[in-house]
Amino acid sequence: MNSNLYNALDQDYIVNSIEDNAGEPSIIKVIGVGGGGSNAVNYMYEKSIKDVEFAICNTDRQALLESPVPTKIQLGATLTKGLGAGMEITRGREAALETIEEIKALLGGATQMVFITAGMGGGTGTGAAPVIAQIAKEEMKLLTVSVVTAPYSWEGSLKKKHAFEGIELLKKYSDTVLVVLNDKLEELFEDMRITEAFVQADSILLNAVKSISEIITTRGNINTDFKDVERVLKEAGQSVMGTAEVEGDKRAFEAVRQALDSPLLNDRDIKGAERILVTLASSTKHEATMREQTEIWKHVLSQVGGEAHLFKLGTITDDTLGQKLRVTVVAAGFDSVKPAIAPPDAPEEVVAITEKSGENVPEIQNGTSSEASADQAQESDKTIEENGAWDNNNNTTANEPGTPTGNVLSPPPPTHGTSDPFVDVEVLPSHHSQPITHGGAAIRHDDGDDWSAEEYERIKEMVQRFRNRSRIDWDDLERNPAYRRSQLELWRHPNLPPGEMEQIRLS
Repeated sequence: MNSNLYNALDQDYIVNSIEDNAGEPSIIKVIGVGGGGSNAVNYMYEKSIKDVEFAICNTDRQALLESPVPTKIQLGATLTKGLGAGMEITRGREAALETIEEIKALLGGATQMVFITAGMGGGTGTGAAPVIAQIAKEEMKLLTVSVVTAPYSWEGSLKKKHAFEGIELLKKYSDTVLVVLNDKLEELFEDMRITEAFVQADSILLNAVKSISEIITTRGNINTDFKDVERVLKEAGQSVMGTAEVEGDKRAFEAVRQALDSPLLNDRDIKGAERILVTLASSTKHEATMREQTEIWKHVLSQVGGEAHLFKLGTITDDTLGQKLRVTVVAAGFDSVKPAIAPPDAPEEVVAITEKSGENVPEIQNGTSSEASADQAQESDKTIEENGAWDNNNNTTANEPGTPTGNVLSPPPPTHGTSDPFVDVEVLPSHHSQPITHGGAAIRHDDGDDWSAEEYERIKEMVQRFRNRSRIDWDDLERNPAYRRSQLELWRHPNLPPGEMEQIRLS
């Protein structure tokens, strides 16, 4: 390990700044964030992508030392002391903010486009990647493309929750976010050995970056420059990608068909996509023909279900393909975009009774707000004991009725005009009941028995009492239970005479 690398890491943050790299600076940078993102970029660096510069950002100093990528930033050296973020998103975010000037320096120079790759669900990748994306897009004005993986379902609900939060932030701070589900990779490579499957996962991320970047940096039959790609991906939102490699006489049709059926599309087709970017890769010896190019774009447009607002097809040369043809389709700008991964389970609904016509309106309250409501309720109870009653403006007084603050039930406030919740009461009949009329109103029991005129008058009086509730003695309601106010005697079971009681000893 060269001494320059150790010295730079001892000074905390950066190894081999981009100005030290020989040759003409590239307009495209690929940055791996956290453990998963760094591993992917290590793989890309070894495979090489034409005219692209690589860098990794991590809190783990040991992982940085072991990486072959020359440009490295140690995030939050003071905060983490060279250790990982330990599944703490906040720690990963703060580590990136501590190193914000070094990140800006990395993104400077000739850079016009940046790929940010990370594994969602951990601490550094999930916390730091959105910070880097925000700096790139909002401050540096770069075309920002995030290519991330979502965790396996068996990795637990906490990691899934972290991944969902991280992806939502990346969607906010990136021009487009491409999410690769690990569960879908498991479907593709379920019979492979674990180490081989991880290599294939890195290969998928490599192809996502390579297929977009090399149509800018590599000339082909159909030339594509940076502005063409920018028009398709700028503010494109969530995107999906499918890719396939096929050889044989029908390689063009089979490749595009398999790409659009790929599990990497996350269980959705490209119907309704407004922005399409297609990359066609072939070797020099077995170069794609114009007929194959036409066959591919016609099939893609037929699957979109109409003419895409922006459609770009580019070709690149990759001599490692031999006789194979590789088709990669990136689609974005859907009419309705479902989340890349399912959101975490919603918090339990708490039904709050509102005063509008007696309706029950659900209110979603998380644990924090529920605890706050409980505290407010206790405070309200304390206020009642000290002051006796509430006024109508939520101010406690000694003699006037009103409404408490907090999440507690209280008498409805006075109503005005036709908004009275007790006006136009209608009781629906059962199938065999016969109505009686009183002043034009049909009154029925739910069990089918007709109400007498006396019952109707009693109900009418109760409604009137509620409408005139300002005259209710609320202190009396607090002091005396309902049976005493109604002058009722409660029946009590008589006690046994002492002589009839038997003593039993339990042994």
